[in-house]
Amino acid sequence: MTAHAGPRMIRTIVFAFTREELPTSWLQVHRRFEHVVAKAGLKIRLRLEAIEDLPPEYDLLVVPPELRERAEPLLRGAFLYVTTRQSAADAADALIREIARGEVLAAEPRDPNAPKIVTHRGMEIV
Repeated sequence: MTAHAGPRMIRTIVFAFTREELPTSWLQVHRRFEHVVAKAGLKIRLRLEAIEDLPPEYDLLVVPPELRERAEPLLRGAFLYVTTRQSAADAADALIREIARGEVLAAEPRDPNAPKIVTHRGMEIV
């Protein structure tokens, strides 16, 4: 029997989409989680990434139901969260509650005095 190592620290959440399509509804899911994480004052990086080009490290992978099967073999020890635009608000709130409980997941509080760093990626539709 292995010793309980405590809750898993969530530092990076990736919202995966396919290279072929980044639906507007998925941007809304990302923004909903961004809002809830910011409101909770947590130090968690949220990234939008193509499922074909996931970063080497992430703690939570969020996908729509149609990408669940493609995402499962790519977890590398991360947690998988499946949601839709319709359920994103409830899913984000549930994640924050789980982190607040601190039994399975945890996150560092954001330093309110730290400078705000804003990064923009992607292209503008003209």
